Amino acid sequence: MLGEIRGEVRFKEPLSFHTSLRIGGPADIFIVPQDIDDIRHALLFAEREQLPVVVIGGGNNLLVRDRGVRGVVLKLEGCLGRTEFHGEEAVAGAGASLSALIREAAALNLGGLECLVGIPATIGGALAMNAGTHDGSIGDFVSAAYFLYPDGTLGEFKPNAGAFTYRAFHFPPGAVLIGCRLRLARRPLQEIQKDIKQRLKVKKATQPLALASAGCVWKNPPGDFAGRLIEKVGLKGKRINGAEISSKHANFIVNRGGATAADVQALMELTRERVETQFTFPLDTEIRIIGE
Repeated sequence: MLGEIRGEVRFKEPLSFHTSLRIGGPADIFIVPQDIDDIRHALLFAEREQLPVVVIGGGNNLLVRDRGVRGVVLKLEGCLGRTEFHGEEAVAGAGASLSALIREAAALNLGGLECLVGIPATIGGALAMNAGTHDGSIGDFVSAAYFLYPDGTLGEFKPNAGAFTYRAFHFPPGAVLIGCRLRLARRPLQEIQKDIKQRLKVKKATQPLALASAGCVWKNPPGDFAGRLIEKVGLKGKRINGAEISSKHANFIVNRGGATAADVQALMELTRERVETQFTFPLDTEIRIIGE
């Protein structure tokens, strides 16, 4: 069944090659599908062999533990990468780049997604975690999401009021997100470009973009910012081996070279304990953690 997959199939593939943190042990079976049929074959193979399946996109908000991932890892970045525009809507595949979509829409005088500028994500990854900033999330623009179910059938899901919550999309368990339909708005290109430029300038000034990181580690608690709390408890710049709580933005952990997942998790544990001790409420992770 794996032989029917036209995309790439690798064994014991180091996942450090596929995460923005540059950290992670090997995947037993690593598949980069070419199309929906490849995803179907991968899911059927996993079901027949009773292997767990983990789906990843660009690996930008992901920590893979040091012993890697048992079973099948499906990487959708590079597959399902097309975006089509119909009037004031975009239909985007899960492997499409969010930033490329925003640029392509702008060229057609279509805006609305400017609040998502600078988030390094595939559409699938952005959807799965309802990626966003303080002034909007991708779920605000989704009119339909498309899935491939484990039995190989396709499904459409029209999000209801509770489908998207803070940094989460509650979609059918076991299904693989293959794309979505997004609502856009007519807006002059110059206005969009000005907005984008301004947002990227702020991002560059406040986030450690030049270093290997996985974006925000913690969800912001209601009415506050996780970065502010971490700074308050004196952990900004704290380092364990190659992992460091960024001295530029305390809600980022950066890999200064040679960091392991264990180093990152030790920093996270320390952060959680300090913040809970001082502010009496727990921090909740935004970063996705997989593997052994």
